[in-house]
Amino acid sequence: MKKPAVNSKALRQGGYLAAVTAAVVALVVLINLVVGQLPSNVTEFDLTDNSLYEITDTSKDFLATLDQDVEIVVLAEEDATDERILKFLDRYTALSDHLSLTYVDPVAHPDQASQYDAQSDSLIVRCEATGKSETISYSDIITYSYTSYFSMTEDAFDAEGQLTSAVNYVTSDADRTVYTVTGHGEEDLSSVITDAIDKANLNLDSVSPILNGSIPEDCDLLIVNGPATDLSADELTILQDYLTGGGQMIFLAGDTLDALPNWEALLESRGFDLVDGYIADLGSYYPQFGSAFAICGVLNTGSGVASGVDSDALTYLENTRGFLSLEDTEEAAWTITEFLSTTSDALAVTADGTQTSGTYLLGAVSEGDDGGRMTVIGSTSFLNGTLLSQNPSLANQTLFVNALTAGFDDVSNLSIPSKSLAVTYNTIQNPGLWSTAYIIVLPIGILLCGFLFWLKRRKL
Repeated sequence: MKKPAVNSKALRQGGYLAAVTAAVVALVVLINLVVGQLPSNVTEFDLTDNSLYEITDTSKDFLATLDQDVEIVVLAEEDATDERILKFLDRYTALSDHLSLTYVDPVAHPDQASQYDAQSDSLIVRCEATGKSETISYSDIITYSYTSYFSMTEDAFDAEGQLTSAVNYVTSDADRTVYTVTGHGEEDLSSVITDAIDKANLNLDSVSPILNGSIPEDCDLLIVNGPATDLSADELTILQDYLTGGGQMIFLAGDTLDALPNWEALLESRGFDLVDGYIADLGSYYPQFGSAFAICGVLNTGSGVASGVDSDALTYLENTRGFLSLEDTEEAAWTITEFLSTTSDALAVTADGTQTSGTYLLGAVSEGDDGGRMTVIGSTSFLNGTLLSQNPSLANQTLFVNALTAGFDDVSNLSIPSKSLAVTYNTIQNPGLWSTAYIIVLPIGILLCGFLFWLKRRKL
């Protein structure tokens, strides 16, 4: 019996196909191995709510100019660090060749961990050139708030803000101190604002001019946050001397229409006339609040304080006072630059109902020939912590920190707000007639269409 003839052509084709298949499999395995070694910032896209891993231009521009080596040490047990922190660190350190990332397990390597004066579950940011270091606890990156029944829920993700602030601190020699004025019923700064000041690497303290008898020598800027009572004559002299000596001040008007002649005299000495009454703006307000006194100001993005803020960014002031610019006098000269104002449809409404139309300053800077610098803002509502936390898109915080740092050559606004981790529900705000359409009209319409389609099919 003869054996079947071997088809040499088929054998060659089969061998060729097997070789190609093996080569493709090997190539796929090789590509997977190579891709597996790439950092997550290259292989993964940010699809999270609020873009947790997206890094702002503020940090990118700052890191692009970084000229000193900075090491970020992750001091935590292996696999104990939240994956979100690790992913963000990969993306962040990829932005500069001067940033390096080191992992130290305090359990596996206690001797190595002991050289860092920090607790576990923290990041240590350090610069060998300056000898400075900063510790960031994980609880500062992912913050929590207490809910009912004493349970905790994730509140915010602040990796970028904490890291950029720390890198700036360890590479900078700046040491500035900001004081809040007390003794006149001033409002306390909210935690949102004090955190922003801390991220800007500014020291914060308080001073009572009447008790101290002077302004501390290390004071680089004074914050007056909504005084409810007037200055004494001695305090007025102290603050005027401070400003004429080249001092800086930010003044926020309080929620009162009471006359405060000495505070008003201080404002006038820097070129500002405080207008009587609260400001309503029919040309730029929030209708959902039901009042023209809830104002969205008009930004002047050409000013230094509004630098880096989009022209269409929103701000919020409620029951705000307004200012007018005074002309220079023989005794004093100044340059006033507005960064926030009303439209021409604004009204100043006094307690007795008198209305005066005009265009008013809501935020402005006066720079005197004597070197003094005063920034005025119409209302303390500009720094409302609850409002800023619930509405992170508002530009209030950025403008305020810009105002804090604009007068310093060695400090810039690197204070980056945290990102909310609150669950976003797919709901309709102020639904009105829409709720009727969704709950009643739409279901009835669908049922009616289905019935008509069934009736038509039944007749066929």
